[in-house]
Amino acid sequence: MGSVLSSGQKQRVLLARALYRRPKILVLDEATSHLDIDNENKIALSIAKLNMTRLIIAHRPQTIAAADRVLSLTGATFIEIRNAEPLMMS
Repeated sequence: MGSVLSSGQKQRVLLARALYRRPKILVLDEATSHLDIDNENKIALSIAKLNMTRLIIAHRPQTIAAADRVLSLTGATFIEIRNAEPLMMS
């Protein structure tokens, strides 16, 4: 009873475990993909306030727009590095 977690709950637990260790570099691969946009934004704002480097693998435009730099890949081929703003306009 109560032992089954939703995908979003599992993501929050795993993220909390990662943040508890206070890493200098945090790697997130679609870490909030199962959350609704409001909760994803709250988590992103909270993590952005922490003093750590974040490497975020994402597909959602909102997540990409919050990045300082965006590395674009096609398959396993590196395409470019640029600021998020021009990427969102293209």
